[in-house]
Amino acid sequence: MTRATIAVCCTALALAVATGCELKSARFQATVYETRVPAKGIGAFDAASLAANTGPAADLQKALSACGKTKVLYQVDQTVNLAEDHIRIGNREPFVTNTRRTERGPSISTIQYEDVGVIFQIAGKPTGAGLDATVRVEMSALTDSAKQIAENVRAVTVRSIQLGHNGPIQLGKPVVLVSLDASSKDADGNAVAYVCRMVFSKPAS
Repeated sequence: MTRATIAVCCTALALAVATGCELKSARFQATVYETRVPAKGIGAFDAASLAANTGPAADLQKALSACGKTKVLYQVDQTVNLAEDHIRIGNREPFVTNTRRTERGPSISTIQYEDVGVIFQIAGKPTGAGLDATVRVEMSALTDSAKQIAENVRAVTVRSIQLGHNGPIQLGKPVVLVSLDASSKDADGNAVAYVCRMVFSKPAS
């Protein structure tokens, strides 16, 4: 057997081993936050500064809370198929559209329900440094405002949010995505921001 033949055989064996060990799934952890950002803090609220909190999720939540009132909306921790996967979390939220008094005195409220939630769409492939992945996050959330659609009938406004990442991801290192609507403020004049922190890592053996 010549040296060239040995080299070809070794290369083929290495490729076979690499293919067999190729990462086909990953642990996907994601947390979606809502933060009410005062007008004076809008300019400093960006993904780059928030991504500096590369420690535990609690560190990012602490940083967000320093920017404004913050709450966790959704959390995900599960194994995903890197070829393509889809996660949906949602519920039906009640809201009052109308309240009226009866002739006998008690008030009667009309309640409707709106579907809200988050969808994660994931597709990626392993690389030497981690993953090359496309992640799409689509979310709908109820706002504090409502519009008059008929006499004594109001409909709540639903905010739609889309976040995305397309490119390299290092395993174990958080990626932070931010959506900040500075034109739509709550009753206190704060802008509403949605922040998604996500981490890919090797699945548990």
